Amino acid sequence: AASPMLQLLRACLLLAACAAALIPREKLFSDPKLAATSLSPDGKILGYIAPDANKIKNVFTRCISCRHTRQVTFEKRDVLSYEWTGVEDVILFAQDNNGDENTMIFKKNISENAPTHERTIISNTPGIRATIVANNKRQGYVLIGLNDMTPAYHNVYRFDLHTNELSLVLTNKRFPVIITDNDMKIRLAIEEQEDGTTAYFRVSPKANPKELTSDKDQWVEYIRVQPDDKPITAPIGFDKTNEKIYWIWGEGSDLGNLIVAPTNNISDREVLYTATRAQIGQVLFHPEDRTLLAVSEFYHKPELFVANDTVMEDLQYLVNLRPSGSLQILTVSKDMQTWLVTYLSAENPFEVFVYRRWLKSAELLFNTHPELEGYELNRQIGFDFAARDDLVIQAYLSLPPDAALKRTSEVPVADKGYAELGMIPAKAQKMVLLVHGGPKARDTYGFSPMNAWLTSRGYAVMQVNFRGSVGFGKRLTNAGNGEWGRKMHYDLLDAVEFAVAKGIANRSQVAIMGGSYGGYATLVGLTFTQDTFACGVDIVGPSNLVSLLEAVPPYWLGFYNDLTKMLGSDIDTQEGRQSLIARSPLFFADRVKKPLMILHGANDPRVKQHESEQFVSALKKHSIPVSYVLYPDEGHGFRRAPNRLAQCGFVERFLHHCLGGDYQIFTNGQYNESAILKSDGFAPKTTVAPTTTTTQPPRAAVLPTLVPSSPVNNFYYPQQPQLVQQFRPTVQQVQQAQQNYQFHRMNAQLHPSYAQPRQVVMQQMQPVQQLQLQQQAYFRPTATNVFPYNG
Repeated sequence: AASPMLQLLRACLLLAACAAALIPREKLFSDPKLAATSLSPDGKILGYIAPDANKIKNVFTRCISCRHTRQVTFEKRDVLSYEWTGVEDVILFAQDNNGDENTMIFKKNISENAPTHERTIISNTPGIRATIVANNKRQGYVLIGLNDMTPAYHNVYRFDLHTNELSLVLTNKRFPVIITDNDMKIRLAIEEQEDGTTAYFRVSPKANPKELTSDKDQWVEYIRVQPDDKPITAPIGFDKTNEKIYWIWGEGSDLGNLIVAPTNNISDREVLYTATRAQIGQVLFHPEDRTLLAVSEFYHKPELFVANDTVMEDLQYLVNLRPSGSLQILTVSKDMQTWLVTYLSAENPFEVFVYRRWLKSAELLFNTHPELEGYELNRQIGFDFAARDDLVIQAYLSLPPDAALKRTSEVPVADKGYAELGMIPAKAQKMVLLVHGGPKARDTYGFSPMNAWLTSRGYAVMQVNFRGSVGFGKRLTNAGNGEWGRKMHYDLLDAVEFAVAKGIANRSQVAIMGGSYGGYATLVGLTFTQDTFACGVDIVGPSNLVSLLEAVPPYWLGFYNDLTKMLGSDIDTQEGRQSLIARSPLFFADRVKKPLMILHGANDPRVKQHESEQFVSALKKHSIPVSYVLYPDEGHGFRRAPNRLAQCGFVERFLHHCLGGDYQIFTNGQYNESAILKSDGFAPKTTVAPTTTTTQPPRAAVLPTLVPSSPVNNFYYPQQPQLVQQFRPTVQQVQQAQQNYQFHRMNAQLHPSYAQPRQVVMQQMQPVQQLQLQQQAYFRPTATNVFPYNG
């Protein structure tokens, strides 16, 4: 057996070697081993979505106590989501047609003796979008919404889980949102008003519940929410008696309050919690008695606030379990005795634990990306900066893991706080401004394959929660109304100026990239502010705000007034059209002078393929080159793993040519993707030699103690520990190795002449590679021992 010192040396060498390696795209953008995890209502079974033997995403279950794992759906197209129901061994699951968002819903009996491939169709009519309106996981039926009579609105049906009977509950030609109580009784409905307010209606006492319609004589107005309060006002549930409603309440507050009020008198409300820094995020209720247990706020990172002493000990234990991560409660059993939890951390993929409350003990179930063990991931730093009009903007910065940092003594006094956060690199970086979609959404803290990929290629990543984003108060959200292509974009420009001024980014090496609204921002960046960015990547972004509004999905029409308010204009007046045209990149395509890549899904129902086609045509009319990739089997984003991998391959090659970052070789068709390269307009005269160090396996020092047993069972359990131990230092040795490596790395950053550790690493790689080959031989799959382990 190797001596402890030799094991320690091997650990140090592998730590250093992997820190400099590119992370292969395949390890980041293939389908995760498990996703959409949830507990059955009784807490005995874990459900999840995973690729089957044919790489189709299906539903699997795993017995929490006995570890028995089964595939329970056998679909030929990907399952998008699933839900447990109030009937034991019965689930619902959803699919669509290649991203068209016309959701189909099915029922499946998942008991051991049920027919394997048999499922019940609830709705699969082409062109009809089905939704689950209510499912309390207690009763023998669910409420289903179908826009089968009016495309803009969903009728509500009761689906009996025992008899499969579908019966009409509400004929709806008016309300885009229906709200039910704990017993799945329709209680409220929402209607957007022409003056911008949102009206909540209650079912009239005079209404016949057996023949309920959306006719005005069957409803009475409950409350009306003012336009400025709408971003932070919404009902979130009923109390146990169904006589009180919990609300996130925005009136009189920028961040909102958590209140409870009688269903018949909103004025008699009680404030349960007042947000202090960010909007209220996760709210945890007891699943049976509906008492408030905890509340979270999410500024840079989520913070949890205990509202009930009965869970104080539980939450303290879970917070202490992973103090470097931010606790997130995924789901709890109906008796509150079994919890599923995870932790947000930029530097670690998601780990999911089962917490047994009666034992005050948590067990690691799985890591969503075990193949990333050993790779050094980026840090993600939350910070604030002031926009040109002094509005405070929250943002995140992720630097390449090997970027050397400046000491606080090396920066101006005004920048010391940023240096202490680890934001100021010793050398200005190539940077990607990554713009989120929505735009009523936000960037958040946590593990991101996109950030890990870009930083691994040597790019800093800036993510900005510009005005119009949510999560930071209604003032910030409302400040984005009417500011598409104006102040929302100025916030992005101010972020770039901030990064350049602080020495974070090289002014001539900044790219802009994003999806949906982020794609629009990319086109705005290359047309209206074309000197700011070196290149841009537009993913499913609109180019013409007029045609965007003309083609909204029918099920969005109930919120049409909200859309026009967000855009600042409508298409019903000449003045409105001119305002939209003035902020539409399509009409300024001749200004593009930097490399541009566009990617789109042909089935996108939100931003039609035409949005990209018309922009590409406009560029070609002006003889402006553009790279354009179309995916015929995708919608608003790319779900299929081969397409995601190809998307990143196209983008990585493009950014490599534009900015000179590292590059994992990619060739069209490499992943058997559906992508059609309709235009390859960027052919640089010179290129940087691609980096191809992507086959390096993870370091042995962090080889997991517990390994998966099969492609179906991706959970960890002890297997031949005496052989595994042969290749692993002790925990103490690994910790010491990490400390030693960080010490050498820090000195190399602070003192460029301190290069000896790197030289030693390179000289000693041969024995390390031999150790890796031994590991690969041991873990090579055989006919009787097959599991997805790459190291």
